[in-house]
Amino acid sequence: MNIQSKDLLKISCSVSALLSIFAVFALSLVFSQSVYAEEFIPPRFLAQWGSQGSDSGEFERPIGIAVDGDDFVYVSDTGNQRIQKFTAQGKFVLSWGKAGKEVGMLDRPMHLKITPDDKIYVAEFANDRIQIFDLEGKSLALIGSSGKGAGEFDAPGGVGVDRQGRIYVADFYNHRVQPFSANYSALPQIGKKGRIFGGNFDYPTDVAIGPDDSLYVADGYNNRIQKFSPEGEFVTKWGGFLGTGLKGDSSGSFDVATGIEVDAQGRVFVADFYNNRIQIFNSAGDFLVEFGAQGNAAGEFDRPTDMTVDSQGNIYVVDFGNNRIQKFSALTAKTKHD
Repeated sequence: MNIQSKDLLKISCSVSALLSIFAVFALSLVFSQSVYAEEFIPPRFLAQWGSQGSDSGEFERPIGIAVDGDDFVYVSDTGNQRIQKFTAQGKFVLSWGKAGKEVGMLDRPMHLKITPDDKIYVAEFANDRIQIFDLEGKSLALIGSSGKGAGEFDAPGGVGVDRQGRIYVADFYNHRVQPFSANYSALPQIGKKGRIFGGNFDYPTDVAIGPDDSLYVADGYNNRIQKFSPEGEFVTKWGGFLGTGLKGDSSGSFDVATGIEVDAQGRVFVADFYNNRIQIFNSAGDFLVEFGAQGNAAGEFDRPTDMTVDSQGNIYVVDFGNNRIQKFSALTAKTKHD
């Protein structure tokens, strides 16, 4: 055997060893999740409401959803430029908004956030602002303007508010999260455009705040979720194969993460748009359970965009392509007999 062939053999052995190590590492991750992550039963379908149209209770490309302290459900009916309010059973209550830039008007309302003081924060994609309403639709405040500077937006997609009143906005085309203090003063931005490293974003679509004020970001076209401390320091990320941002359809992977919600127990719900499902994780990013499939039957989705959880744990999903809202049972853990 000559020197060249020996070198090739060494390289081949090294590559094989690295692949073996990687395989063991990947298996250990799967095993650790199966051992340490609690197992759950996929939520079951309970009810649905809505169809395509512009009448009360109908939708045209709905995007965002939120519930208030009394379990009324609010939906951003994006194509109709309005917010609609429903009971937990899907009965229409009221709506507000029309296309425009004046106070009280809306232009592509996206994801929503309702705070304990009964304020609803609406991200307006085409108006480059956050508009705050009371729960009857009265406009209370406007935050932001068009641009790339501090406190400015280029198509905000989602908004979250922590226990201190700090506001976090997914600034879609600026590839960042723009925070504000409780008095609406701009704070230093979180992140910049990028793919591989933590803290970089590629069209972030939504944000959510955990019970401990941790910040979770749906890093849409990086096909992953990123978690930050309340001070904006990167903590962890999951999805986006090996940090490359590649999409996938296995559990824990995403094909455009469009919406995110965190429940009172710190569990993270993600709308997996093109995979037509909702995935649920613990606060560390361990996969717990998923539900949904492509279609228009009960329990199926056509590109879900958002979800929320009420005081009873029931889950409401915005079924974008089917122009409807679907309601599912609360998340429950498996017992020894399941």
